[in-house]
Formats: sequence, C-alpha cells, structure tokens
Amino acid sequence: MAVDRSHMSGAHAAHDENLDHQSHANLAVWLGLIALTFMYATFVATNVYLRGWNPSKFILKSNLLKDLPYYNTLVLIISGLLLLLAGTLFIRNQWRGFNLVLALTTLAYVGVLATQFRLMLWFIHYSPQIGTIYGPTSVIEFLLDVISIILLIYAGWYASYANKKKLNQFFPVAMNVWLYTIVSGIVVLLVENVMTVGQFAAWCGQHIS
Repeated sequence: MAVDRSHMSGAHAAHDENLDHQSHANLAVWLGLIALTFMYATFVATNVYLRGWNPSKFILKSNLLKDLPYYNTLVLIISGLLLLLAGTLFIRNQWRGFNLVLALTTLAYVGVLATQFRLMLWFIHYSPQIGTIYGPTSVIEFLLDVISIILLIYAGWYASYANKKKLNQFFPVAMNVWLYTIVSGIVVLLVENVMTVGQFAAWCGQHIS
C-alpha cells in the first residue's frame, strides 16, 4: 500500500510552523536555571553555615581576595545596564548603536571572566577551608560568565548581518542567562560576605571615590 509522504511532510511542516519555538526555548532555559539555582544555593548555604560554625578557620584574610569580588560585581552591574541599553537600541532598529553597545558589553564580560578565573584559582588554592566555602560558587560564576560571552558572540554574529529575525528569536532567550548571571553574582556577593545593600554602597564610596 502506497503512503502519501508528501501529505505527511506537509502536515509535519504545518505543525512545526504552529510551534512557538521561542517560548519553548525560554521555558527550557528557565528550567535549567532553576535547577542550577538549587545547586548554587546549596553551596552558598554551606559557605554561610561553615563561616558561622567556625569563623577562625573559615576566614579570608587577603584584602585582595576580599576586594576583587566587589569590583567584579560592579562591572557585572555595568554590563547589565549596557545590555538593557542594547535591547532598547535593538527595538528601535539602531543597528550601529546596538553593535557598539554589544561590543562594549562583551569587553566588560571579558574583564569579568578574566577576574573571575583568577579568583576561582586563588580561592581554590588559598587553603582547604577557603577552597571549600568559596571554590564551588566561584566555579559556577566562572562557567556562567563563559556561557554569557558565548551568547554575546552569537548575538554579535547575528547583529553584524543585521539579521533581526534571528535576533528576535535569540536575544530575549539569551537575556535570561545574562540577567541571571548578573543577579546571581550580586546575591552571592551579598550573602557570602554578609553584606547589606547599604554596606555595599558604603564600600563603593570608600574604594571608588
């Protein structure tokens, strides 16, 4: 019995067209980020618990290692503002400005990645205790920065050809990862260093001004 494959392929194509691929991609990304958050929170909670349990052993004495995470977080915040600006320029079809801001954001992320890589190695090799409480979260932050830069490269590739259709599908999904990286970096900094927002602002005033 002959099978009408042309009808089947046509039905499959019609079904594929009706799928909302962007919504599915957003859902997949957020499910992945939620799963990551549970693991992330476990390591952060371990950090807080061990520092409270034995502050004399689980204490970071290096001023450099104390200060670098704050500078890194500041650059992350700037990167987030640049991403929001890039999104605004993209909506307005201002491709030249969009490409420029995207390039600046990528440079900022490269700086964050380089600093985070050094922090990760320093934390891990500082001492067994410091490696235990700061190592896992610094590794996760490093990997998130790597993924963010890869996504920025893809966005830049599509932008270089002014491919708005591809960017419309890609940019909102990638923005979830970028914003998650920024917000989680801020939260980890505040929690692991037992800092309030006011204390963080005071630190900025002392070291930046």
